[in-house]
Parts: sequence; structure tokens; C-alpha cells
Amino acid sequence: MDFTFEFRNLLEWTKLAAMVSTIVALASALGWFLAPLRHKSASGVAVTPDGTQVSVSERQRISGHAWLLGTSKLLPFLALGCLLLNLTAQTARYFEVMHWPAQTMYEVIPLGTATGFFSVFVLYFVLGFHKLRGVARGFSDLFQALVFLGCTFTLMIVLGLDPTGKALPPALQSYWFSTHITAYMFGYFTLFIATAAAWLFFCFKFWRGLLHPKAYPMSKLNFWGTIIFATITIPFGTMGILMGPGLILLTGLFAGMGRKSKMAWFDGWEAGADRFTWLIFMVGFPFLTAGLIQGGLWAQESWALYWGWDSKEVSALISWLFYVIYLHLRWIAGWRGEKGMWILAFGGLSVYITFQLFGMLPASQSSLHRYTDMEGVPAEGLMQEE
Repeated sequence: MDFTFEFRNLLEWTKLAAMVSTIVALASALGWFLAPLRHKSASGVAVTPDGTQVSVSERQRISGHAWLLGTSKLLPFLALGCLLLNLTAQTARYFEVMHWPAQTMYEVIPLGTATGFFSVFVLYFVLGFHKLRGVARGFSDLFQALVFLGCTFTLMIVLGLDPTGKALPPALQSYWFSTHITAYMFGYFTLFIATAAAWLFFCFKFWRGLLHPKAYPMSKLNFWGTIIFATITIPFGTMGILMGPGLILLTGLFAGMGRKSKMAWFDGWEAGADRFTWLIFMVGFPFLTAGLIQGGLWAQESWALYWGWDSKEVSALISWLFYVIYLHLRWIAGWRGEKGMWILAFGGLSVYITFQLFGMLPASQSSLHRYTDMEGVPAEGLMQEE
């Protein structure tokens, strides 16, 4: 594989780096879950997963987790490396097509994966991952592994798309083009990450209720919500299967490791999961809102109409309203915790439909937002013709 300043080659290297990062993150998470000594005290007494207290020297305790800490600390720097490779690829594409590389899915989706890598790097410090120890650190590493894995498979899909560069049509030759698309990509992929975090929580919640029904009875909402969510992601293809049923199986493996302790380590994560997903949402939602507003301003400039009820506009509005409902229910109706997190989980599906499945819908064939697979490029006149 050549390391030349070409978009495709650099995407290949980014995919490889993301794959390596996934393996490292999974190994680190697995190590924390398997670590024989957890909840250590300064007195030299440690508690094993089954609740037995054992004596352990300071040196033993430090050496036992030193390699795990070292591996875990690599993750933000691996994310930074992936980000730099991704941005270098975007720069190369700019020189290949001589315009902001966001016209085709071949160009747009890597902009989203760059957001994923950037989020891992930032969230590591903002959410205090670097301060965590024990299984809590394992959770954070597993979460980061999911983001890396999602980016890896996303880039695999991208590399199978048509790489042909296209001339930028007049309708896209606007200063809004770069800011509008970039805001949406940052918003979409950040909210995808919020969905992944909520779904990871519910997967572990599902297994805890299944393995320990007497101590932790599962509500009907969590049981059927988990079954429905895992099922409806399957038609979305490889990525849906991986993040739906695939994640349930993976978390089941980790849950089985903590069966003796009745997954007691889940308590700490359960208490902070709502705040965790909320903070991710707070990063992504303003960008989603900015993308919607800029789209209206751009439409006014191009078509003298802020809102034309185009099918893409309606789909994007529905996704935005999904999260507005989440905000409303959280602050007005008090839907904190699991109820709100379910909205975040299904909100990610709404965003995915808008972003990725829109082109497959019949209504999209006449949309003004289809520029990449039509013989005739949408122009201002089409708005009046409709």
C-alpha cells in the first residue's frame, strides 16, 4: 500500500490506523474487565470480582494495572493520529477536485469519520476518561473501541464507492457549501456517538437483567426497547448488524465475566450514563441546528425561498425535531435517565435515515439536494417548476 499524497491511499492508511486503534481499545477494555484486583484501597487490601478481600502490596497493585493504564493512555493519541491522517486525506482531495471536498458521499463521509476521531480525542479529556480506573476505565475504552470500529467499517464502505471527482455545479458554488456541510457532518457523527454510548449502556442493562433477574429485574421498556432496537438496525446492512446484534453479543461476553459479582461494577457507570450521553448531545446538537439554519439561509440566497418543503429538508427537520423533543421532555417533563437515553438511541436512527438512506427513498428522486447521481444537476429553475 503506497503512502502517497492521494486521497484514496491516505484513506486506506486511515482505515488501517482505525483498525489498529480498535484492537488496542478492545484489548485494553478486556484487560480492565479481566483484571483480578478491583476497587483497591490505599491500605493494601483489594476486592476480587466475587467480593473476596485479599492482601496485596503497593508494588503488586501498581504493576498489575501499569500496562493497562499505558495501553489506555495510548487511545487519545491513536485518535489524534487517525484524525491527522483523515484531514491529510481531505486536503489531498481538495487539490484533486479543486473545491471543498463535500460533494459526493465518497468525499462527505470521511469528513464525518474525522469528526469521530476528533470526538474520541476531546471526550477522553472532557469527560475525564484519563481519571478513571478499574472497570469504569474498561467501559470508557470499550466506548472508544466502538467509535474506532464504526469509523473503520465506514471507511471500508467509502473505499467501495465511485471515486470519480465531479465538477462543482453552480448551485453549490457558494460560501455556504463548506460551512453547511461541515456543520451537519459534525452534528450527525457526534450524535451517532451519543447513540452508541446510550446503546452500549442499554446492552449491559439488558444482560444484567437477563443474568440476574431477581436482584435487578428488567423493565418492559428496557427489554422490548433492546429487542426492537437490535432488530430494526439489521436492514441497515453490515454497520447496522455490527452495532445492533453485534454489540449485544460483545457486551454479553463482558457481562459474563462479571457474573459472580452480579455485574456490581455496572453501578458506577449506570449512575453517570445520563450525564455522559447528555454532554455528548450538547456538543452535537448545536452543530445540527447550525446546519439547518445555514441550509435555510443558503436556500434564500439561491432560490429566494428559505424553506421549500423539499423531501431532504423535511427529513432533516424531522431528525432535528427528534432532538428538540428530547430537550423538551428532559427539561419540562423530567425525562432524565433511561427514558431520555432511549430517545437519543432512536434519534441516531433518524439521523442515519436522513444522511444515508435518503437517496433510496422514492421522494428523493425529485429532490433539489441530489447532486451526485443525476444526469441533470438541480438548479434554481427546478424550484419554480415544482
